[in-house]
Amino acid sequence: MSIEQGRAWLVKATLALTAVVLVFVTLAPALGYPLEFSEGVRIGEIVLPVFLGYLGTASHFIFSRAPDPHIRRKSLALLPLLVRGPVLIFATVIGCAFFAFGFTNRTEASPGTGMSVNALAATISTLLALLAVTTGVLVSYLFAAPKHDARASSGGSAEQRAK
Repeated sequence: MSIEQGRAWLVKATLALTAVVLVFVTLAPALGYPLEFSEGVRIGEIVLPVFLGYLGTASHFIFSRAPDPHIRRKSLALLPLLVRGPVLIFATVIGCAFFAFGFTNRTEASPGTGMSVNALAATISTLLALLAVTTGVLVSYLFAAPKHDARASSGGSAEQRAK
């Protein structure tokens, strides 16, 4: 396995495990698994920081300076995974969370067994953390000002044009 293959495998595995853990802890209590929503949130708080750290490091790595520019160009293959993956996980899990909240708090549900607003809010906060640690890093690079001097392409500064 090459270094690039190892990096790609780690990003794919981390995205997949993040999605599986988030979907499981969100839907399991709603589907009868012997786990309360607050316990699922607690499990997510334990497991996810490690995965989010990996994804944040991978996001930053793509744009970091490399001694060999060829290495960095090859690393750009990770970009689609890191742009799409967290957004797809966010969309999937937030849909699961809203479903679980609505389903477990419907009028036919046993009182006191539904997902609490606090558990829903914690799930949404976790999802936003996922986006912040990955997509936030990528956005800061992808939408950064271009490297060239904008004044040079527009005829110089106002002071230079006035002279």
